[in-house]
Amino acid sequence: MNPAPADWVPGGLRSLLEESGAKISFVRHIDHGVQYRVTRGAESAILNVYTSGKISTGGKASSLRDAIENWRLTQPNVRANVNTGVAAPEPNGTPRVGTDEAGKGDYFGPLVVAGVRVLGVETARKLHDIGARDSKTLSVLGAVNVARRVLESVGPENTRVVVLPPKQYEVRRHAADDNVSKLLAQVNVQIFEELGSEAVKLFVVDEFGKAARSCVEPWLPPGVRLVVRPGAEDDVAVAAASVLARARYLEEMDALSEDIGFELPRGATHVLGAARRVAEKRGLEGLEEVAKVHFSTTARVLQALREEKTGE
Repeated sequence: MNPAPADWVPGGLRSLLEESGAKISFVRHIDHGVQYRVTRGAESAILNVYTSGKISTGGKASSLRDAIENWRLTQPNVRANVNTGVAAPEPNGTPRVGTDEAGKGDYFGPLVVAGVRVLGVETARKLHDIGARDSKTLSVLGAVNVARRVLESVGPENTRVVVLPPKQYEVRRHAADDNVSKLLAQVNVQIFEELGSEAVKLFVVDEFGKAARSCVEPWLPPGVRLVVRPGAEDDVAVAAASVLARARYLEEMDALSEDIGFELPRGATHVLGAARRVAEKRGLEGLEEVAKVHFSTTARVLQALREEKTGE
């Protein structure tokens, strides 16, 4: 087998090395992958990238190994190309805005919608290199770390994050005819109005409902192409928006948990016990501060508490 090409480096590892003053001192094939030895002064670390997409690290504990491990936690399914060493195709640089949301299906916490404006291939490449991708595939630490790097890469002027805390979310949802998709369309249009410019030619939206296109398209200016599809996080602008939305949702959830006195669970399952604790402690008004009370969970909790009171 031919030796692994020394100039092929996965994902954003090259950027990390440049920023940290490290270098790749040795590259070799291993079973089903490629191994890199990374050095910085007296420090060294091992990075294994497998054809399956798995990445592992090794070596003695050091700040360099910690940096490599943090990079690993933020990476998409990087697949080593042991035959050719050819990197993935360049990201599309068409000037665009991408949006995505977090918290829509979660009982506790806000609805968060984020948008990112990408105006050229250089920025698109930066987002690709730092590991911007569907935030659901990132750990909590990974989402926070990548979100920070997204802001560094594009600048805050090219991002918008709209947070609707539970009570505000319910007001906006009711005003949108109790239709969450309609509410999301309104927020997406708001974000595009703030980030759109003459340079922007494309608006990419991760599909949030069957009527998403029909709700958004009439509000866009002429000359802007709209793409609405599921799995749009493969577009770097949407991926970056996904990361920003999730990182902000996690931040808001931490604040709500601290206020309520215990950790509120994410998602829509296994939330009944936590919802009951909130209702017992603060009543329906307290629940309205931390939860999307139109979910059926609320009715179940209140019914259980009524039955307990009356002894039925």
